[in-house]
Amino acid sequence: MDSDYKKYLDVAKDAALSAGKYLADNFGKSHVANFKTKNDVGITEDIESESIILNIIKGKYPKHNFFSEEIGEIKNNSKFKWFIDPLDGTNNYFAGIPYFSVSISLLFENETIIGVVYNPISNQFFEATKNGGALLNGVPMLPSKNSDFGKSVCSFVQGHNVSTSVGLKSESVKVKNKLEQNFRRVISTWAPALDWALLASGGIDALISFDSELEDMYAGLLIAKETGIKIANFNKNNFQIGDKRIIASNYFLHSDLVELLS
Repeated sequence: MDSDYKKYLDVAKDAALSAGKYLADNFGKSHVANFKTKNDVGITEDIESESIILNIIKGKYPKHNFFSEEIGEIKNNSKFKWFIDPLDGTNNYFAGIPYFSVSISLLFENETIIGVVYNPISNQFFEATKNGGALLNGVPMLPSKNSDFGKSVCSFVQGHNVSTSVGLKSESVKVKNKLEQNFRRVISTWAPALDWALLASGGIDALISFDSELEDMYAGLLIAKETGIKIANFNKNNFQIGDKRIIASNYFLHSDLVELLS
């Protein structure tokens, strides 16, 4: 299987770069909003980016399974499953904020084997293969070495469904309050895949994912893991595919952060 990683990665890169060029060409223009929920906007560019990605990947691997943000699930009884977010950070894109990406990952038997995250505005291309390390524009990355919450920055990622559930929203607020009481700064950027990449490259020191959508997660999570980021769930166990509440940080903060939130 290892020898196949590069061929899958090359296809994902081609798809991400092609979709990213389309998104960059249309960035800053007037967009028509379709509000899926009060917190989640959809635009034509989401759909077009998804079409570009699927045409490329399905052209190579038509019998694989797919899960994409706009079309949902395509089942072909395959051990391979692509997770696609054609425009991670749609709200940012819609508002003219240049913090968004294309995010693509491939799972084999529920294990992520490749992941790419591409911000076409900053020309940052993050990529990783299982046990093969992670790169930013071809250069290996390292996470931060901060060991003090008071000097560290944490991203708080919250799924769209949280705001519609009184119980989840209350629990989410408690978690975020704990983080704000301890970290130098807690950020919420509306672009989870890029936040994972930012964690991997040392721009931030920790990330808490609270019921975030799956297509936002797997590519960035693999990229972070391959740089040495420590990842656990809220029950103090190592992360497993399907976990919805995730604690991720550099090595030096991890034990204390898990204790803080568990």
